[in-house]
Amino acid sequence: MAIKSLKLTTLADNMVYRAGLHGQWGLSILLELEDDRGRPRRVLLDTGNDRDPLLHNIRKLKVDLTALDAVVLSHGHEDHTVATVEVMQASGGCPVYAHPHCFLPRANVDKTGKRRRAGVPEGQGLAEIEAAGGEVKLSSGPAEVVPGLWTTGQVHRASFEDVPAPSEGARRLVAVDGEEMDDAILCDMALWADVESLGAWVVTGCAHSGPVNTLNHVRELGGFRNIHALVGGTHLVSRPDDYIGRTANALEGFNLRLISPCHCTGFRAAAALMSQFVDRFVLNYCGRTITAGEWPRSPVP
Repeated sequence: MAIKSLKLTTLADNMVYRAGLHGQWGLSILLELEDDRGRPRRVLLDTGNDRDPLLHNIRKLKVDLTALDAVVLSHGHEDHTVATVEVMQASGGCPVYAHPHCFLPRANVDKTGKRRRAGVPEGQGLAEIEAAGGEVKLSSGPAEVVPGLWTTGQVHRASFEDVPAPSEGARRLVAVDGEEMDDAILCDMALWADVESLGAWVVTGCAHSGPVNTLNHVRELGGFRNIHALVGGTHLVSRPDDYIGRTANALEGFNLRLISPCHCTGFRAAAALMSQFVDRFVLNYCGRTITAGEWPRSPVP
């Protein structure tokens, strides 16, 4: 089922190129679309890392959250989940889609053994979201959020991409059924839709599963030969140059017509992707609007 239109507005990101908005290490993207019957729909992907800057940007950009149809949490990390309760309060309540592992207890352990709480922040858990009017829907498989817009569910990982340790000697842990283990971030998922006359659009949070794995997964889910657009985080920050180059080369195999990275991509990887994709590259940032079928107008590439 193809949707008729799609517009993406980045409400929170590391970078800002628009006066009056605030940046943060986090991500939140508003998707506005018309479904196959032309009905308007609004979905928010992630709720950022810093509450006040996000809420400031929402006010500054004059985003009306009362018309929100759903929230999707791409994974259970604090830089994507800090203001879900506040969004529920502003919207009057709506469905919140996530993977079953999203809200599990997490911890980061440094090389000295010192632990730090990680994952969804305190006060933003299942009970608090539901008390604020949210209806939490957990699924490891794909879920249709609104007609024509889907989550990927848990991404099948078959490419060269991996999930590295946070740093040498450090560990990232998650408690599954009460047993603590290394966190492979299985809760990572993205959004995708078939946009009329264009094809598949994929919007990622961090793509911890790898952007190549994510696009392969969407291609299988939707029966697509090519992917038209990739927008969002690629988690290539701190990756070595050869890994970044291998990723860029693999992404060429999807015949992308638009690639717009942000958040956890990093400057070196963004530069490499821009060099690889040249006139198909658009840098994403806080305040950027991308409309399917229109090339973004901005002095920033």
